Amino acid sequence: MRRARLFVTGIGALILAGCPSATAPHQVGVSGGGGGALVLRFIVQPTTSNSGAFITPAVQVAITDSAGVIDTTATGGVTITFGNNPGGATLGGTTVVPFTSGVSAFPDLTVSLPGTGYTLLATSGALTVTSNLFNIN
Repeated sequence: MRRARLFVTGIGALILAGCPSATAPHQVGVSGGGGGALVLRFIVQPTTSNSGAFITPAVQVAITDSAGVIDTTATGGVTITFGNNPGGATLGGTTVVPFTSGVSAFPDLTVSLPGTGYTLLATSGALTVTSNLFNIN
């Protein structure tokens, strides 16, 4: 006996298909663009760097749907500040960057003082996200 059930939520879908030899249904996710609320995501996290040097690769923040699909039509931009600042440092470089196809890139960020456990906070309107921990030598 073969059977299939299709559950559609928004633009995505979940297909449950039975198989005579299987004891549980198989799940296949089908996704399309734009599903759910928008969120900010660090798509390139800050990495350990030297004080005063550019953080490389450049930090990048994107506005995505809940499935991680970048909203290329996003307007506005992102502001970067410290989330955690264990060294009492100053964040240098361009800290407000508009979206370009849903992504804001920060190629010239610097941290002025060494420390362990820094984080960056990205904000766009009511949306915020905190980076992974990183260190400055």
